[in-house]
Amino acid sequence: MTEHAIAIDDLSLAIGGKDILCNVNAQIATGETLVLMGKNGSGKTMLLKTLVGIFKPQSGRAVILGKSVHSLAHHDLDLLRQSIGYVFQKSGLFDSMRVWQNVVFALRRFSNLSEEELRAKATECLNRAGLKDVEDKFPSELSGGMQKRAGIARAIAMNPRILLFDDPTAGLDPVLTDAIAELIKDIQRNLGSTAIIVAHDFKFAYKLADKIGLMVAGRLHGILPRDEFRATSESYFEQFREARLAGPIPVIE
Repeated sequence: MTEHAIAIDDLSLAIGGKDILCNVNAQIATGETLVLMGKNGSGKTMLLKTLVGIFKPQSGRAVILGKSVHSLAHHDLDLLRQSIGYVFQKSGLFDSMRVWQNVVFALRRFSNLSEEELRAKATECLNRAGLKDVEDKFPSELSGGMQKRAGIARAIAMNPRILLFDDPTAGLDPVLTDAIAELIKDIQRNLGSTAIIVAHDFKFAYKLADKIGLMVAGRLHGILPRDEFRATSESYFEQFREARLAGPIPVIE
């Protein structure tokens, strides 16, 4: 087991000549949860997508579970991805598939489980996500909150060591947001997984984070322990936390 489950070293990404990520550095210990916060468009989602190899950086590297992501052959990258659960902001469910088929989509490809075993695994994961009797429904038949839970059920189907959540409570009311936070805490306890969570809700972030990182214009300005983030008077962190217009973070970039 490596000292850090995730290590990001001077990671930079540009698309179409536009800088998206600039010299991002972070180390996340095994079992630790980092919550990434920042304005819309600051690079949080793109960082997650780069970590799983969807985008290839111009420089720097990302090491997950001891593997340098962007140096891996396609087959080896597929193997690494089996240890990573990714929860998309809009759940990312396939509309043409029933909920249980969505949950075991990756498991069907990477395991030798029978159809009956896959169905049982889907039910188990859905139950862990707080969903019952939805296996044969289509995603469109679920509420927004239920779709989020189904997306989480799919992410945990492979018992991942790494969990990446892209704003899992976007568009949810405070009660559902709190329920999703409790669900994520419970899943992490059971799996012992390391997590990066993109979030905009401070209460949600404080409930889950060991550390909070602030993204500003493609740069990871800094990472602080949760309680330090809540109290610091450092100008960038304080401006974002207090939602002030005046400060070093530009309102319009």
